[in-house]
Amino acid sequence: MTRLSNESPEPAAEKPTPEAILRAVYALRSDVRFRRVAEEAVVLAQDQGEVLVLNEVGARVLELVDGRKAAEEWLPDLLVEYGVEEAALRSDVARYLGELLDGGVIAAVV
Repeated sequence: MTRLSNESPEPAAEKPTPEAILRAVYALRSDVRFRRVAEEAVVLAQDQGEVLVLNEVGARVLELVDGRKAAEEWLPDLLVEYGVEEAALRSDVARYLGELLDGGVIAAVV
């Protein structure tokens, strides 16, 4: 994920564990717009005035963040699509979702 703003996101209070991140359900925040452009995707966080550029894998993960399913429910789809080891995928997706949370792109659905 490439951040195109000079401002830093506000620090998070407590960071959830990777397993807790994978069990939670997330959705794009209401002030965030997401669009695919060729092989990349662009995310506009309107309230923060930030633009993020995502690669193919980052964009695919964001497409799966639908507000209905936890990451651990759609991880098997990514395993098939990208053919990587499950442990590495779980770790990478948890870290990436944590970055999206910290960056104000997604929020947990309660």
